Amino acid sequence: MALLIVTLTQCNENDESLTDTVKFSENDPFKSTITPSQNFEIDPNQDNVVEGNNGTTIVCPKGCFLNSNGEEVTENVKIELAEALSLQDMILSNLTTTSDGKPLETDGMIYLNATSNGKQLKINKAKPVYIEIPTPARKPDMKAYKGVRDENGNMNWIEPKKIEQFLIPVDLDLLDFLPEGFQAEVDKGMPYKSYKVSTQSLTDSLYYSLSVSDGRELIKGFEKTDYNEPLYNLKSKVVNGKYTEESYESEGPKPVPSPFQVEDTLPLVDSVFVGNCGIDPAIIKVIKSKKYQNTLISTREFETRLQVIFKTCRNDILEIYIRNINKNLYELDSMVYSLLDGNQYYEAFYNFSQQRLTNVKGADRYAKLLKGYYNKELKKVKSELEKNKKKLIVSLQKENAEVKKLADNYRGLLWKREKYRMEKYGFKWTETGWINIDKGIETRHRCDQDQDDIKVSVENGKDFDQVYCYVFFKSIRSLYRLNTTDNINFFPGNSVDRSMWTPCSKPATLISIGYKNEVPSIAVKEFMTDNAKINLALSSSTMEQVKGIISQYDNNVVENRISKDLEFMKEFYKEKIRQKELIKESNFIKRLWAIANPCCG
Repeated sequence: MALLIVTLTQCNENDESLTDTVKFSENDPFKSTITPSQNFEIDPNQDNVVEGNNGTTIVCPKGCFLNSNGEEVTENVKIELAEALSLQDMILSNLTTTSDGKPLETDGMIYLNATSNGKQLKINKAKPVYIEIPTPARKPDMKAYKGVRDENGNMNWIEPKKIEQFLIPVDLDLLDFLPEGFQAEVDKGMPYKSYKVSTQSLTDSLYYSLSVSDGRELIKGFEKTDYNEPLYNLKSKVVNGKYTEESYESEGPKPVPSPFQVEDTLPLVDSVFVGNCGIDPAIIKVIKSKKYQNTLISTREFETRLQVIFKTCRNDILEIYIRNINKNLYELDSMVYSLLDGNQYYEAFYNFSQQRLTNVKGADRYAKLLKGYYNKELKKVKSELEKNKKKLIVSLQKENAEVKKLADNYRGLLWKREKYRMEKYGFKWTETGWINIDKGIETRHRCDQDQDDIKVSVENGKDFDQVYCYVFFKSIRSLYRLNTTDNINFFPGNSVDRSMWTPCSKPATLISIGYKNEVPSIAVKEFMTDNAKINLALSSSTMEQVKGIISQYDNNVVENRISKDLEFMKEFYKEKIRQKELIKESNFIKRLWAIANPCCG
């Protein structure tokens, strides 16, 4: 027989008085060796689950505790739990297994009590506490006994109650219907968007979304954000007399290291949810609904099986339980292990079937109520998830289109800037590209090859989020933005050649502008084009001061104005941040997808 020391008083309509429950008396000779108590504090205004160190589970529904007036307790409740599940604990606690002198067989004993502000509480019979004691296997005809302990530590077990063989439903919100490791991965991904820490609603939402999304749609259609004049770029190419869009792509600062690097480790599949990759999260969303409350789906026993079902990656296995909720659990276990013959999880379900677990009360009634519900609701859930995904994609496409428009405008400005300078150098220009170079004019406007190319080092460049260096050629009133791959070393042209056409032995001005959290710094240096190795450090400034300085070099055509170029740089920087955040989010979703789909790797 199962022995249960549940000395917590039960509600009695005819007796409003409460006697304090004590674990042992002051003179108990075993008080120094009796199994120790574990104390928990819970909020009785919500459902709670208390788990003992040795595996005892106490489910306390909202409103399950009453005070001496029979009123539901609203202030915090102290739960005292002592577990005696081993022979050693029983001996040291003198927990003899006899009932009025008759021997009993035990599967475990516990002591349970509840108080609030030091006052004894009782259990509400309308909302009873659910107690689950770990046992290797359920035995027939087991009963729960109330324990009475005298001053000398002697135990007597009285008032036996038959343990119902029905499964006991638990609030669905208290059950873990997530794959192993999923919650831990969500916690690792915090902060996420506006969430500093994970919540149950966030975790569920992320999991359900994996039914239709693996995160890759977040990073589709990105526009490049690093552009410069096309002539010198490594990808420069003229097709049908025009520069290609790729011709404008320059080499910006190197990407921020992980987690912003794209993780492309997912298998190539035709759709996000693929059969046998994992359990479809949409199915879990359906059965986690209140419709399945009080069915076998809302039991700890099904929760245990679900964790193994996740590992099988087979929706047909899960649907055996969903579509047959009127059958006994051991019958469903048998159906599953027959289907899994030869599978590595065959033994797990065979062992489940040997537990001979039945069903909840009224299973047939719930089965009738849910007839046809599953298929209809699954279709609805999938449709809602797809709708949300499409809404997100439309929003992302709109943002990408706006950036594409920005990039098109900037490429147009760069084309005009390059055209202006090269015509000053003597190139013959048409609207469709370069025709040729007038060699006579070239020697008058470009220095010999032995002149050093421009090299700039911004000593404190690494201290800034953004750094831009502009060369203003006074003799031709032309602007050129230098390239960089690290915000420290700046150069003309591309990272390989690092050279460009420049006026020979002419005065020029270098204007360097940096931003840290949108706070500007600036440095200005005059130089001669034949002595173009420049070292400088940015000094803190204000926006007004920066505007005042660059205005001195803005009395030119629009394409040669620093202020105009900075307008584009500001927007491109915002886009870089947006893309980095989306890449980070995409990687996060991909990691969650991999956990939810363990059979596709």
